[in-house]
Parts: sequence; C-alpha cells; structure tokens
Amino acid sequence: MRIHLCAGAALTLAALSLPLAGAAQKFQQPTKEELQMTSDPKAPGAPAVFLYRQEEADNHSHYVGEYARIKVLTEKGKEYATVEVPYIAGYSDPPIIEGRTIHSDGTVIPLVGKASDLLVVKTNKFNVKVSVFNLPSVEVGSILEYKWSLPLTGGKVTGTLDEDADVISGMLAGSIPEWDVQQPIYIHKEHFYWNPYSDLETGPGGGGVTHLINGETASYLLTVQRLPAGTTVTRSPKGDFTLDIQDVPAFVHEADAPPDEAMRYSVHFYWSIYNSPDVFWQNETERWSKQLNEFAAPSGDIRAAASQITAGATTPDAKARKLYDAVQSLDNTDFTRAKTEEERRQLHLKKEVKKAQDVWSEKSGSGNEIAALYLALARAAGLNADGLQVADRNRRIFDRSFLSLQQLDSLLVVLHIDGKDIYLDPGQKLCPFGQLLWTHTMAGGIQENSKTPVYTPPNATKDAITAHAADLTVDTQGGITGTVKILMNGPAALHWRQLNLTSDPDEVRKQLNESLRNLLPQGITGEVDKIQGLETTEGFLSVSAKVSGQMGSSTGKRLLLPGFFFSTGAHHQFVSEEKREIAVDLHYAEQVIDDAVYHLPAGFTVESAPTPAQLPWPEHATLVVKTAPGAGTIDIRHTFQRAFVLLEAKEYPALRDYYQKIAASDQQQLVLVKSPGAAAN
Repeated sequence: MRIHLCAGAALTLAALSLPLAGAAQKFQQPTKEELQMTSDPKAPGAPAVFLYRQEEADNHSHYVGEYARIKVLTEKGKEYATVEVPYIAGYSDPPIIEGRTIHSDGTVIPLVGKASDLLVVKTNKFNVKVSVFNLPSVEVGSILEYKWSLPLTGGKVTGTLDEDADVISGMLAGSIPEWDVQQPIYIHKEHFYWNPYSDLETGPGGGGVTHLINGETASYLLTVQRLPAGTTVTRSPKGDFTLDIQDVPAFVHEADAPPDEAMRYSVHFYWSIYNSPDVFWQNETERWSKQLNEFAAPSGDIRAAASQITAGATTPDAKARKLYDAVQSLDNTDFTRAKTEEERRQLHLKKEVKKAQDVWSEKSGSGNEIAALYLALARAAGLNADGLQVADRNRRIFDRSFLSLQQLDSLLVVLHIDGKDIYLDPGQKLCPFGQLLWTHTMAGGIQENSKTPVYTPPNATKDAITAHAADLTVDTQGGITGTVKILMNGPAALHWRQLNLTSDPDEVRKQLNESLRNLLPQGITGEVDKIQGLETTEGFLSVSAKVSGQMGSSTGKRLLLPGFFFSTGAHHQFVSEEKREIAVDLHYAEQVIDDAVYHLPAGFTVESAPTPAQLPWPEHATLVVKTAPGAGTIDIRHTFQRAFVLLEAKEYPALRDYYQKIAASDQQQLVLVKSPGAAAN
C-alpha cells in the first residue's frame, strides 16, 4: 500500500480529529473447523492460507489499515507471523497495532506492547527497508489475527499560520492505494475499500483539492485492473471504491515468465487529465516530443562536435557509428555514480543538466541523457533520427490502457537510413551499434512523429550466439581432462560486460565459474583461467577454462559417456510441468552451439554415438545434431536455434511437446568399445 500526499489551497479550519475508523474492525471468534484445520483442500500443500484479508484507505477519516486472519499449516507458514507495515518513523504518527495468536486448542496469546516497542526495521526481499512486527507464540496449527491502522498526516502547506499548519497538513494528507489482490498464499475471502475524497471535497462547499499533472488539472480518477474474469471494482454513488473477492489462488513466481507485476491480480488507481487512450497517447506524445526536442536541440557546440566526430565518414551509416562510439566513451552514471550537488558545485558545474549540450560539456550523464545527446549529435550531422521512450520489459509490460508516461523507463533512438529503421541503445554502456538491451526489445512505448504507441523489434538470432567448445581426453576408466572455451555475443556478452563495469574482477570471475558449473556435466569440475573481450563493445566475449573429472562409467570392454558434454539449454521445467497458467518469456531469440571433441583412449573405438538428426519446430526453433568420427577422435555438435521469445499460455502444450523431444534426444550416449587385441589395463 503506497501512500501519496495531495496538495490544496490554504483554508480556515477549526480542528481536525483522526478517528482511525479502521480500528473498529473486531477480532473474530474462530470456528471449530478453522482451529482443527491441518491442511486446506483448496490449497494442497500450502504453508498457510488467508482465512480473511482486508485493506482499507480512507482519506476522509485519514487512515490506511489492514486486517487479516491467517491459518498456519506448516513450519514454513510460521513466516507469516512477521507483518509488514508501511510506516516510516518521523513521517507520521506511529500506527495502532493489535494482534493475537490462537493455538489449535483455542488458547489465545495476545500481542502486547506499543507500536514503538513492537516495530523493528528490516530489509525485505526487494532490498528495501521496512517496518515489521511479529505475532507471539506461533505454532503449526495456529491462527494469526492482526490489524493495524496508520494515520495519514504530513504534506506541509504554505500560506497558513504556523499554528494551523499541522491541522491543515493532516486535512490534506491522502492515499492513492495499489491493491495487491494476489498474495504468495491462497486467500479464502478478501475485501478492499478506498475513499479517495478528503474533508475538503466532502465538507461544506467541497472541491478543495486539485490534482495537477504537468500543471494541468487531472479530473479523471481511473483504474488499471488485473482481476479474474467476472470480478471488478465497484464504485458507490458517494464515490468510494470497493472490491470483494474470494478463492484467490496463491501467486507463484514462474521461471521464464513476464514480470510478476504484469501477471499478478492487482488494482492500480491514478488521476489523469484524459479519459480516452487515443487522445492521451496523441497529446502526451506531442508534449513529450517537445520536451525531448528542447533537451536535444543541436547547439553550436553540438554541431561543431558532430562535424569533428564524423570527419572522414562518407555514408550516413558510417557517421552514425562514429557518433555512437563517441557517446559510448562518455561517463555513464547509470554504471558509475552521479555527482552530488556539492561535487557539482566544487567542479563549477551547473546545478542540473538541462540540455544535451550540458552532457557533452561534462562528458558525463545518465543513460537517458546520453541517449538524448546522441539524438542531438545525429540530427546535427544531418541524420534522420527519432527518440523512442519504452517500458523496460524486465520490470513491466507496456499497458496502453494505463494512461501514464510513468511506465516508460528508457530512451532509445531510431535512425531512418536508406529506407531502414536502425534501433540504437546509446544509454546502455557497451551495447553494440544496431542492437538493444534485451529488456528494450519487443518493448512498448512512444516515438516521435507517431500518434500511436509503438513496439521495438525482437533481436536477430545472429546477434545472440553462444558457442561452447570442448577439447577432451578420455582415459580408459571414463575420466576426462581438457579445456573448454566459451564464445558469446549479444545479450549474454553484454550481461558480463556490464557486470564488469559495476563489480570488481574477482566477482566477475566468481560468477563466471558458477555459470560454468551449471554448464558442465555431473562429475566434471572446471575453473576459468582466461577472460577476453570484457571491455569492448564489438565482437565476441571469450572465456577459457580447464576441466577434469569422472564422466563415464566402465562396463567390461565398454565405456559409457553422456552423448552431449554440455548442458543443452533445454528448459527442464518445460519438460516436467504439465500445465502452465502464465505466458512464457525467454527474453531473446538465440543460437547455442555445443561442440565437443573427444580424444579416445588408446585401443578404443566408437561403438555408438548420438544419431545425426534435425528436429524442427516450424517458425519457432530447430535442433541439429551432427557427429564426425576421426582417427582416435569423435566430434559431436549440438546446435539449437530458437527464434521465438514470447508464447501465450495456450501455446504451452506445443512448447512442452517440443522440449520433451529435445530432452529425449539429449539422453543419447556415446559408447566406446575396446578393440579386439587391445592391451589390457
């Protein structure tokens, strides 16, 4: 529940009371069935379930609150005795907290103490500091019951007498909640309430609060709802909002899925100047374009720099590449550190960056500022270029029905050269020319000179190649020694190159070794000994390692080894999971080439090896297996090319069927046999 403050005009008010109406919610007597529950047929295997959950935000009465009853079913379920409260010390008065634990035999253990004694600050899973309290004496079988109410105060106003400031401040405090309808555990019943209007709107005269966006009055209160079919938020004639829902399944984070924020049931409220998507996107794109053009206006210095940088370039493409290299060489504070206000003062820099000219003068800026600088330089060099603002696909999915530019994170540039659109990501350090960070591919947003939202293209598989090459010597007992070399470009290489910018070399090597362990077969260990290409934009990143261990097994005259040395990249969850309710997102299209050369032990020959084959999934993917026997060697190559990135849940059966075929192929063995007359061990 996020708290926002609303601002309004100065008023003459006598007094303000904070009744904390949420505290009126009474604890409930548990039923016999609830006390005796040891599992829940509606949520098999669940660690705990919400018997009831309620969120309230009442701007008229100035409080936000939560009430819940939780049944603990396993040891892991005891974690739900820790309750988070959106309270920041010094921002408002402490919350009112009540709670109790009810054991399965009916014994009640109350929560005792003031909020100041009960609340502690901890770091949550999102690395954010939060205030929490803990319910007492929790056992498996307990029912946890708690409620908290937080007064909404704060939001200082001007134009008032000092003695009135705190009173009016409280009157103006308000909340715009986000309802997290789906939780990590099953919910039997859930209730949400929000009264968006303060005393100023509902009192005598009304209409005392004005919501402003970019200096314009926002008159429309809108929602973005992700709810089960047939469920919706209701609004009463008084203007307050409620949602009642039951049998809400637990939200489980799925691997290889879109961001949780785009999948989880939730309701988001917001004020808007517009209530029509068509009008909003057209008008806001025009306003955003005007602001971008003002920032990226080519000054005399920008034109001089563009001319100097592109000297000798005879084609638009050559000019574009030279300019790209120039801005890539600047200090990108997304990967280093932005200067503080004091540091800027000591260096005689402007208080804030307002123009692309400032970024060029300082040779430093954020990723978006550097992208805007590239746009200015490109236009100064005579190139046809547009800015493009998109949602980061790793954080959220662009939603056209959400009438807000706040969902758009990243500035890109698209060049129009010889009838082709070339998408660039100048604000991503070490991203190759003509490519995008994967989170910016297939991403929605707005573009200059376009009246409707647009989407960036997917990546090409040639720009996402990972090759694993192994040169291995096999002994007569199935032991392995040798070397592995990994080559990668595109998204995989960019990940390691950017990690190298923000971490020390030891951490990069440590994580590469962890990645190597996941790649090698069971029984084989390896250690990275050489890394090349970490600090360059173009070309392949190269990682070399020495490997050894026991991979095969001996059965008399035969050695049995896995047919494919490397983990093939087939997603195991697609093989094991029969159903999937969430779309599949594999981030980017790619090609993975696994090539292993085995040097056979003296006196051994190949009896059988993986069968050369092609396994296509038309318009989606293909697997090609090749073997090449030689004098005392065999070369086994496994090439997998995947052209798809996103698949809807309804396409999952076809995806699973294909990956099961890959898994079956990958079970093949390499069988070596001792030649007749070969010397005994």
